Amino acid sequence: MTTNQNGKINTVAILGAGPAASTLATLLVRAGLKVAMLHRPRTAPLLVGESLVPAIVLMLRELGVEDEVKSFSKYKPGACFDLFGQSDFPFLFKDFCGSFPPYAYNTPRIQFEETLLNNARKAGAKVFDVNAGLDRVGNSDRVQLNAETLAVLDDYFSGQPDLIVDATGRARLLPQLLDIPAREGGRKDTALFAHVDQTKLYQDGYVHSTRLDHGWSWRIPLPGRVSVGVVIGSEFLPQFGSTKEERYDNILKKDSMLRQVAGEAKRLTPVMEYTNYQLTSSRMVGDGWALVGDTAGFIDPVFSSGLFIGMTSAFELAKAIKNASAQAFQDYQKEVTHHLTIWHEIVSYYYNGRLFTSFNVGEKLRGNPLMKLAFPHINKHMGRIFLGAASTSPYSIKLLRLLVKHGLRGEDPQAMAIR
Repeated sequence: MTTNQNGKINTVAILGAGPAASTLATLLVRAGLKVAMLHRPRTAPLLVGESLVPAIVLMLRELGVEDEVKSFSKYKPGACFDLFGQSDFPFLFKDFCGSFPPYAYNTPRIQFEETLLNNARKAGAKVFDVNAGLDRVGNSDRVQLNAETLAVLDDYFSGQPDLIVDATGRARLLPQLLDIPAREGGRKDTALFAHVDQTKLYQDGYVHSTRLDHGWSWRIPLPGRVSVGVVIGSEFLPQFGSTKEERYDNILKKDSMLRQVAGEAKRLTPVMEYTNYQLTSSRMVGDGWALVGDTAGFIDPVFSSGLFIGMTSAFELAKAIKNASAQAFQDYQKEVTHHLTIWHEIVSYYYNGRLFTSFNVGEKLRGNPLMKLAFPHINKHMGRIFLGAASTSPYSIKLLRLLVKHGLRGEDPQAMAIR
C-alpha cells in the first residue's frame, strides 16, 4: 500500500455508491479527507438486503441517519424460522439483545441506499455520475483511473487519487482487471424475489424464514407490502416454468409451505433473479487500492448478515485509511475475511440442519435442572447470530461449534436440513 509523500492518504476515489461506499465516504470526509464517489444511479427496481439486524442500528446512529431510515421502514422486533412445517422458532430481539438495540428495521433498500448516499453528500463527498474506468499500470499490482474518468472528474484530485476503493459490488471491477481469484460457496442456488401485496405472518414486523419443499423462502414485511424471496437449487427451477416470472409465481402456488402463506398473494413488482450468494476475495488490499462491501465478499442472505458485513467493512477500512500503514490494511483484510469465514460457517449449519436441530434439542431439555441454569447463557450467545454480531465474539462461535457438533443427542440433522 503506497501513500503520498507525507505518509498519509488525503484523497480517495470510491467506485460505487451502495451502503458500504456511502458509509466509507461519510467517515472519511468527517476525518478531513477529500473523497469522490463515482457511480451511475441504479436502474434495478428492487435490491436484496431489505432486512436489517440490530447491530446495524448502532452504525445508523453513528452515521446520524436512524431517524430518517425509521421514517420509511417497518419496525422489526424479532424474527421467525419455520424449518419443517410443524414447529416454529420465533424470537424477540429484546430477549437476548444485551448492549444491542432490541429492534431493527425492514427497509425498502433503494430508499435506504439513497439516504446513505445523501448523507455522504451532506458530509462533503463529491458524487460524479460516471461508470469509473480503470487502467492497470504495466504488469504491476497498481491501478489508476483512466483518462476518460479523470476528464469527468475535471481535475478534482489534481491528478490521480492517493487511494482507489472498489465498491462496485458483484461487478468486482478491480478484481476482474487484476485477475484476483475468489472462493465461492459450494451451493449453486438461484434467488427469485419480488414484492407482493400480503402474506400470512407469525407477527407483524417479524422477518420470516421458511424451509420449502426445495430450498427456503424469506418473507420481509415492508410498509404496504411484503418482500417474498425464494432461494432454490437451480436444478429445480425448470419444473416451474421457462421465465423467472413463471417460476416465481408457480413456486408460490405449488410449494407445500408457500401456498399456505402466500398462495393468494398478488405480485406488485417485476421478479428479480440472483445467483451465487457466497464469495470471499483472496485479496482485498493492494498497491494504492482496496476492496470494500460485496466487492470484498458476500454471504447467503438467510441471517440478513450481508449488509452488516458490508457496513462493518466500511468502518474498518476507514480506520485503515486514516492510519495509512501497510499493517493497518493487512489487519483490515484479516478482519473482513474473518467475518465472511465465520458467517459462511454459520450459514452451513443452517443448510445442513445442525443449527436448528441443536436449538430443538435445547427446547426439549428446558425442564432439565442443568439446562435451566445453562439456558440463559446459551440463549445470550446464540442470540448473537440473529442480532448480526456472531462474528464479533470468539466465545459465541466456540459455543456454537460445540452445540452443533456435540449437542444433537443422537437426532438426525437431516430432518431440519434445507433440501
